[in-house]
Amino acid sequence: MKLSVLLLSVLTLLTPRLAAATPPGASPTPVNQVFQFHHDGVCTLWSDGQPSKASSYLWIPETTRRVRGLLILCANVPEHMLVGHSLIRQVCAANDLAIVWSTPSFMNFRKTPDGKKMQDETATTVAFLQQQLDALAAKSGYAEIATVPWLPIGESGHLLMVDALVEAKPERCIAGVWLKNNHLPPKNRTVPALVVFGSAQEWGQDKSDIRSQWNNIGKTYDGILNQRAKNPDWPLSYVLDGHSGHFDCSERLTTYLARYIDLAVKARLSTDDSPALRPVALSSGYFADLPVPGREGKPVTPAATHAALPWYFDQTQAKEAQSFAAINWQADTQLPVYLDEQGADLPQTFNGITNLKPAAFEDDGLTFTVRGRLADQIPIGFAAAGEKLAKTDAPMSVEWLCGPLEPLGGGRFRIALDRVWQGGGATYVALRQPGSATVRGIVQPAGVDLKAIRPGAGKAQKITFPAPADVPVGTKSIALAATSDAALPVRYFVRSGPAIIQDGQVVFTALPPRAKFPVEVTVVAWQWGRTGPDPVKFAPLAEQTFRLTAP
Repeated sequence: MKLSVLLLSVLTLLTPRLAAATPPGASPTPVNQVFQFHHDGVCTLWSDGQPSKASSYLWIPETTRRVRGLLILCANVPEHMLVGHSLIRQVCAANDLAIVWSTPSFMNFRKTPDGKKMQDETATTVAFLQQQLDALAAKSGYAEIATVPWLPIGESGHLLMVDALVEAKPERCIAGVWLKNNHLPPKNRTVPALVVFGSAQEWGQDKSDIRSQWNNIGKTYDGILNQRAKNPDWPLSYVLDGHSGHFDCSERLTTYLARYIDLAVKARLSTDDSPALRPVALSSGYFADLPVPGREGKPVTPAATHAALPWYFDQTQAKEAQSFAAINWQADTQLPVYLDEQGADLPQTFNGITNLKPAAFEDDGLTFTVRGRLADQIPIGFAAAGEKLAKTDAPMSVEWLCGPLEPLGGGRFRIALDRVWQGGGATYVALRQPGSATVRGIVQPAGVDLKAIRPGAGKAQKITFPAPADVPVGTKSIALAATSDAALPVRYFVRSGPAIIQDGQVVFTALPPRAKFPVEVTVVAWQWGRTGPDPVKFAPLAEQTFRLTAP
């Protein structure tokens, strides 16, 4: 049995309401992720005096009568997959948690004109988030959205979002999750923390020897042990994802994260609907030493007495954390590279990462194929360029990581615009090559530059999108009638509302029971354009909103 399937079985046994989860291994997709409500907000309180916009999307489980907590995420890379993943959504449904996802983010990453970071914006970040939550509470009819506890999850730049919420409002944070960097909150040592470090960091891999950089983590782990020694009451859980790096969140890791959310919520949320959080009893958990280079990894032990080791809610989480790190840290290195349409290696010029600009499309003008191979030697421009690299024989998979692409299997992707495109978010895919007993597994990401390949030459086109009429709740579906004056087929996505797109129609999904009527449904029509002998430019998006009315 695959480990990810085994973990799902454990998760299902411990949380019976998750039994209907989609089995891990099915490729996640951004298409038709449902968020019933959204709010577009503007913040004018930043220290540079310049406003910023954020769009926050709210999903409430269709069976939830009262929301007890919120997952808070913003658009980096794995967040796009996580907010729609079946396991994450089902653990939310089991615990009456809603999801708030911001794209563009309520964070502000601007710098001053001299290139320096702005002053500490923690208070403004939290105030802007609260502004978004207040609006979503009013729109949804779930007033508690404005006041329930948070569980922030962030990767890369949005590790700082998790910092901001935990530092400013520790009394409101169920826990915090910091994904893929060895990053701890600046000061807080009370809120339960799950820190996941992907040791094979792709950023800057062109500046250090990729054969040894990935396993040089002894001091990194020592720092974690030092923090546990200095803060014996801090519920700090640590996962060292040995075959992974900065960008991806595997099915196995997503399963671990879903289970962590379940355990943290059960340990922390009150039993009487009070917003007050319960303290974590460390004595009820487990300690685990991780088998990093130079350490064998002590057996998992109950936390009845203090140990300066990572702490976990239960024995299963502790053992799985050890299993993540139980790899051959002296294994040889392999490196996937991306290929152009002629089969030549593409350069890795984006801080050691490839920036893809697909040029060959299938007849629909939207579908393309991503190809890769294992490099024979370290690429030009990398440290130790020309040195021989190892290889394994296992098939290489091509995965969707984030952005407006629909994965079709076999390395094929179809452009499928969505709310991330509107929010200016990134698009990434990955080549995943499994390891062996002597060669480490690796995930190599690539950015897909959709804006650079968007048709910008030729005849301009305009979409005419008649506003759909309001319909009563209980309506199954409605047809859409947008047209392009270039006579090209128009596609759609649901920006927000209890609905998905199927065969060019809006198909309605279930509403949470306390939804406030009328419920707005916002649909966006798009047309990509075309290249070739009779080129047509990308069409400006056309957006319409209609309402679901009460019975």
